Amino acid sequence: MLKKNDVITVQITDNGSGGEGIAKHNGYTLFVKNGVKGDTAEIKILKINKSYGFAKIEKIITPSENRQNPPCPYFEKCGGCNIMHLKYSAQLALKEEIVKNNLYKTGGFSEGDFIFENIIPSADFLGYRNKAQFPVAEVNNRIVCGFFAERSHSIVPLENCLIQSKKINQIMNICTDFFTQNKISAYSEKTKNGIVRNVYIRDLSDGVMVVIVANSNRKIKNIDALVKVLVENGVSSVIQNVNTKDTNVIMGEKNIILYGKDEIGAKIGDIKYLISSKSFFQVNTKQTEILYKKALEYANPTKNDTVFDLFCGCGTISLFMAESAKKVIGVEIVEDAVKSAEKNAHFNKINNAFFYSGDCDKVVKNLIKNGETADIIVVDPPRKGLTGELVNMICSLNPKRIVYVSCNSATLARDVALAKNYGYILTKAAPVDMFPNTAHVETAVLLQRQNT
Repeated sequence: MLKKNDVITVQITDNGSGGEGIAKHNGYTLFVKNGVKGDTAEIKILKINKSYGFAKIEKIITPSENRQNPPCPYFEKCGGCNIMHLKYSAQLALKEEIVKNNLYKTGGFSEGDFIFENIIPSADFLGYRNKAQFPVAEVNNRIVCGFFAERSHSIVPLENCLIQSKKINQIMNICTDFFTQNKISAYSEKTKNGIVRNVYIRDLSDGVMVVIVANSNRKIKNIDALVKVLVENGVSSVIQNVNTKDTNVIMGEKNIILYGKDEIGAKIGDIKYLISSKSFFQVNTKQTEILYKKALEYANPTKNDTVFDLFCGCGTISLFMAESAKKVIGVEIVEDAVKSAEKNAHFNKINNAFFYSGDCDKVVKNLIKNGETADIIVVDPPRKGLTGELVNMICSLNPKRIVYVSCNSATLARDVALAKNYGYILTKAAPVDMFPNTAHVETAVLLQRQNT
C-alpha cells in the first residue's frame, strides 16, 4: 500500500486536462506534476486518497519524446504555463484530446457523430498575449509583480513573462521600479492594508493601456511622475482604478483617468475595435481573427438572416458578422461593453448592428416580444457556460443554426448535450489554440436544427 513520501518508479501513460502526468501503480491512479506521457520516472508520493493520489517527479529516468526543457525560468514555481514542458506538437495533441474527451464523455457523443476538425495552431508560441493582470506584492523591501503559484495566492515574482508581449514586460518593470523608489506600498490580502493591488496592461495595435488598481479613492502619491515615464515609453492611456473592497475581483467600479482615454484601439481583419478597460477582448490578437473567421464560417449568414450574438462583449463577433448578415443584435450584461460596442459600430460605419445591455434571458424575451426573430444565434459565454434555462430559451427561438464559442469545452459539451434534447444536433467542432503553453483551449462548434 502506497503512503506519503514513498518513492517509486512509474511509466507516465497519459496527460490529464490540466497537463499533469497520469501513471498507474498496481492499478492505483497517480497524478504526477509536470509528467509527460511517455516518461519513465522516479516519483515521490505527496498525497494519498482512496482511489487516486498525487506525486511529483524526483528523477526522470527516460524522458518522453514529447518532453522539452521549458524556456521560462519561472516554470517550476509559477502556476501559469502548466504545459510548457511539452513540445508544441504534443500540446496541440493534448488539447484536441481534452476537447474530444469532453464532447464524448460529458456530451455523450461518439466518434463519427460530427466532424471534428484539426486544432488550429497559434502563429506565435511565445509573446502572444496582449493583456496581463499582474498581482502586486512586497518582497525583500521591493515591490514586485508576478503570478500566483499553483493553487495558492502566493505571488511568484518575475521580470519577464515569456508569453506576454515585450512591451507588457517593459511597462510592468517600469511600474514596479517606480512603486519601489517612491515607497508606494503593495496591498496585502491578509492585513487589508497597502495601496497597489494590481497592474493591468493591454498592448494592442493602437497603443498601450495601463491600469493601476489601487486600494485608494485618492490619486496615488507622485503618480503623475509615473504617467510621464509611461507616456515617454509609448503608453497611450493611464488609469487608476479604485478598488477598496475586500474581494478577489480585480477591478473596482471607479476609474480615475490620468492620461488619454478609457479606451484603446485594436484591429481584427478590416474592423477596428475600441476596447475599454473593463471590456472583454481575446488575449491572442492573431488567433482571434482565425477564431472569428471559423465562427463566421459556421454561422454562414446571408443578407436575409438576423443574427443574435449573446454575451457579445464590445461587439467583436457581432461586427465581424455584420457585413454578411441582414442584421446583428448583440446582448451583453456589462453596460460599459455595450457602450463600446455601439461606438465600434459607429466608428466602422456599420449600420446593421444593434446592442442591448442586460440579462440575456430578459433582453432576448423583450426583443422577441417586439417582433425580432433569430435566424442564427452565436453564443460566447464565460467559463461557467449557459444555464439550462438559457439553453431552453435559445432553442425555443428556433434558429436554423447555433454557433457556440467557448473557452471551457467541459461546459460547452454539457450545454451541447442539453441542446440535443431540443432538436439541435452537433455537426462540427474546431479547437483553436489561443493559449500556447497552457492547457486552455478555445473551441467553436456548429449546432444545426434537425430536419433543415
